[in-house]
Amino acid sequence: MQEIRYGYYWADARSLGPGARFVLWVKGCDKNCPRCTSPDLREGVGAHSASPSALARIIIDAAPSGITISGGEPMLQADALAEMCLIVREELPDINVIVFTGRTIEELVTPGQKALLAQTDLLIDGEYVDELNDGIGLRGSSNQRLHFLSPALLPYEDELRTGPRSREIHLLGDFEVLTIGIPT
Repeated sequence: MQEIRYGYYWADARSLGPGARFVLWVKGCDKNCPRCTSPDLREGVGAHSASPSALARIIIDAAPSGITISGGEPMLQADALAEMCLIVREELPDINVIVFTGRTIEELVTPGQKALLAQTDLLIDGEYVDELNDGIGLRGSSNQRLHFLSPALLPYEDELRTGPRSREIHLLGDFEVLTIGIPT
Protein backbone atom coordinates (compact mmCIF):
# COMPACT_ATOMS: atom_id res chain seq x y z
CA MET A 1 0.00 0.00 0.00
CA GLN A 2 1.30 3.43 -0.94
CA GLU A 3 1.90 5.88 1.90
CA ILE A 4 0.96 9.55 1.66
CA ARG A 5 3.93 11.83 2.33
CA TYR A 6 2.87 15.08 3.94
CA GLY A 7 4.37 18.06 5.69
CA TYR A 8 1.50 18.79 8.04
CA TYR A 9 -2.25 18.95 8.43
CA TRP A 10 -4.75 21.09 10.30
CA ALA A 11 -8.14 19.69 11.29
CA ASP A 12 -10.20 22.89 11.61
CA ALA A 13 -9.12 25.51 9.06
CA ARG A 14 -11.49 28.28 8.01
CA SER A 15 -9.47 30.02 5.30
CA LEU A 16 -8.98 27.47 2.49
CA GLY A 17 -12.57 26.93 1.47
CA PRO A 18 -16.03 27.17 3.03
CA GLY A 19 -16.78 25.74 6.45
CA ALA A 20 -14.51 23.87 8.82
CA ARG A 21 -11.90 22.15 6.65
CA PHE A 22 -9.31 19.48 7.15
CA VAL A 23 -6.28 20.81 5.25
CA LEU A 24 -3.54 18.43 4.18
CA TRP A 25 -0.27 19.77 2.77
CA VAL A 26 1.48 16.98 0.90
CA LYS A 27 5.23 16.88 0.57
CA GLY A 28 7.09 16.68 -2.74
CA CYS A 29 6.89 18.94 -5.75
CA ASP A 30 8.63 18.82 -9.12
CA LYS A 31 8.02 22.51 -9.87
CA ASN A 32 10.11 25.43 -8.74
CA CYS A 33 7.69 28.35 -8.84
CA PRO A 34 9.42 31.62 -7.93
CA ARG A 35 8.25 32.93 -4.52
CA CYS A 36 6.45 29.67 -3.76
CA THR A 37 4.48 30.06 -0.53
CA SER A 38 5.54 26.60 0.70
CA PRO A 39 9.11 25.92 -0.47
CA ASP A 40 9.61 23.61 2.53
CA LEU A 41 7.13 21.21 0.92
CA ARG A 42 9.05 20.78 -2.36
CA GLU A 43 11.30 17.93 -1.29
CA GLY A 44 9.91 14.62 -0.10
CA VAL A 45 12.72 14.32 2.45
CA GLY A 46 11.72 14.71 6.07
CA ALA A 47 8.06 14.15 5.38
CA HIS A 48 5.61 12.49 7.68
CA SER A 49 3.91 9.51 6.11
CA ALA A 50 0.72 7.58 6.70
CA SER A 51 -1.43 5.12 4.85
CA PRO A 52 -4.50 6.47 3.05
CA SER A 53 -6.70 4.62 5.57
CA ALA A 54 -4.84 6.08 8.58
CA LEU A 55 -5.20 9.66 7.29
CA ALA A 56 -8.82 8.96 6.36
CA ARG A 57 -9.51 7.89 9.96
CA ILE A 58 -7.99 11.15 11.27
CA ILE A 59 -10.20 13.13 8.88
CA ILE A 60 -13.34 11.14 9.75
CA ASP A 61 -12.71 11.62 13.47
CA ALA A 62 -12.32 15.39 12.93
CA ALA A 63 -15.67 15.44 11.03
CA PRO A 64 -14.97 18.55 8.93
CA SER A 65 -17.36 19.89 6.30
CA GLY A 66 -14.60 19.67 3.70
CA ILE A 67 -11.07 18.65 2.83
CA THR A 68 -8.51 20.89 1.14
CA ILE A 69 -5.42 19.22 -0.31
CA SER A 70 -2.46 21.40 -1.19
CA GLY A 71 1.26 21.04 -1.22
CA GLY A 72 3.76 20.38 -2.50
CA GLU A 73 2.13 18.82 -5.54
CA PRO A 74 -0.83 16.53 -4.79
CA MET A 75 -0.84 15.01 -8.27
CA LEU A 76 2.47 13.28 -7.50
CA GLN A 77 0.55 11.20 -4.94
CA ALA A 78 -2.79 11.10 -6.72
CA ASP A 79 -3.44 7.34 -6.30
CA ALA A 80 -3.05 7.38 -2.53
CA LEU A 81 -4.95 10.66 -2.11
CA ALA A 82 -7.84 9.33 -4.21
CA GLU A 83 -7.97 6.24 -2.00
CA MET A 84 -7.98 8.41 1.13
CA CYS A 85 -10.85 10.55 -0.19
CA LEU A 86 -12.84 7.49 -1.19
CA ILE A 87 -12.52 6.03 2.32
CA VAL A 88 -13.58 9.35 3.90
CA ARG A 89 -16.60 9.66 1.59
CA GLU A 90 -17.80 6.20 2.64
CA GLU A 91 -18.39 7.54 6.17
CA LEU A 92 -18.88 11.25 5.41
CA PRO A 93 -20.75 11.25 2.07
CA ASP A 94 -21.53 14.97 2.15
CA ILE A 95 -17.92 16.08 2.54
CA ASN A 96 -16.48 18.23 -0.25
CA VAL A 97 -12.93 18.16 -1.56
CA ILE A 98 -10.79 21.00 -2.91
CA VAL A 99 -7.44 20.19 -4.56
CA PHE A 100 -4.74 22.67 -5.54
CA THR A 101 -2.31 21.62 -8.27
CA GLY A 102 0.47 23.34 -10.18
CA ARG A 103 -0.53 21.36 -13.27
CA THR A 104 -3.38 22.24 -15.60
CA ILE A 105 -6.43 20.02 -15.79
CA GLU A 106 -5.44 19.14 -19.36
CA GLU A 107 -2.17 17.64 -18.05
CA LEU A 108 -3.92 15.32 -15.60
CA VAL A 109 -4.14 12.13 -17.63
CA THR A 110 -2.78 9.25 -15.55
CA PRO A 111 -5.24 6.77 -14.00
CA GLY A 112 -4.30 7.98 -10.50
CA GLN A 113 -4.82 11.62 -11.42
CA LYS A 114 -8.19 10.79 -12.96
CA ALA A 115 -9.13 8.86 -9.81
CA LEU A 116 -8.28 11.90 -7.67
CA LEU A 117 -10.26 14.17 -10.01
CA ALA A 118 -13.25 11.83 -9.57
CA GLN A 119 -13.06 12.53 -5.81
CA THR A 120 -12.56 16.29 -6.27
CA ASP A 121 -15.37 18.85 -6.15
CA LEU A 122 -13.20 21.88 -6.92
CA LEU A 123 -9.84 21.76 -8.68
CA ILE A 124 -7.66 24.87 -8.64
CA ASP A 125 -5.06 24.40 -11.35
CA GLY A 126 -1.99 26.08 -12.77
CA GLU A 127 1.41 27.16 -11.55
CA TYR A 128 1.64 29.99 -9.07
CA VAL A 129 2.96 33.19 -10.72
CA ASP A 130 3.91 35.81 -8.13
CA GLU A 131 3.48 38.77 -10.51
CA LEU A 132 -0.14 37.67 -11.11
CA ASN A 133 -1.12 37.50 -7.43
CA ASP A 134 -4.01 39.97 -7.36
CA GLY A 135 -5.19 39.10 -3.85
CA ILE A 136 -8.57 37.87 -5.06
CA GLY A 137 -10.37 34.61 -4.39
CA LEU A 138 -9.21 31.14 -3.48
CA ARG A 139 -6.25 30.96 -5.84
CA GLY A 140 -2.72 32.23 -5.64
CA SER A 141 -2.49 34.04 -8.96
CA SER A 142 -4.91 35.14 -11.67
CA ASN A 143 -3.66 32.55 -14.20
CA GLN A 144 -4.94 29.75 -11.97
CA ARG A 145 -8.39 28.40 -12.80
CA LEU A 146 -11.22 27.11 -10.65
CA HIS A 147 -12.87 23.98 -12.07
CA PHE A 148 -16.11 23.00 -10.36
CA LEU A 149 -16.11 19.25 -11.02
CA SER A 150 -19.33 18.67 -9.07
CA PRO A 151 -22.15 20.94 -7.90
CA ALA A 152 -21.12 20.61 -4.21
CA LEU A 153 -19.32 23.97 -3.99
CA LEU A 154 -21.31 25.91 -6.60
CA PRO A 155 -23.25 27.80 -3.88
CA TYR A 156 -19.88 29.36 -2.92
CA GLU A 157 -18.71 30.08 -6.47
CA ASP A 158 -18.75 33.89 -6.29
CA GLU A 159 -16.93 33.92 -2.95
CA LEU A 160 -14.34 31.38 -4.14
CA ARG A 161 -13.69 33.21 -7.42
CA THR A 162 -13.72 36.86 -6.30
CA GLY A 163 -14.10 37.03 -2.52
CA PRO A 164 -11.58 38.38 -0.06
CA ARG A 165 -8.83 36.15 1.26
CA SER A 166 -8.41 35.32 4.91
CA ARG A 167 -5.46 33.91 6.84
CA GLU A 168 -5.04 32.04 10.08
CA ILE A 169 -1.97 31.79 12.25
CA HIS A 170 -1.54 28.88 14.65
CA LEU A 171 1.27 28.21 17.09
CA LEU A 172 2.43 24.58 16.68
CA GLY A 173 5.19 24.58 19.24
CA ASP A 174 7.65 26.84 20.94
CA PHE A 175 9.26 27.97 17.69
CA GLU A 176 6.93 26.82 14.93
CA VAL A 177 4.02 28.73 13.42
CA LEU A 178 1.55 27.49 10.80
CA THR A 179 0.01 30.11 8.53
CA ILE A 180 -3.08 28.93 6.66
CA GLY A 181 -4.51 30.79 3.68
CA ILE A 182 -3.58 32.36 0.38
CA PRO A 183 -1.15 35.28 0.73
CA THR A 184 -2.16 38.61 -0.75
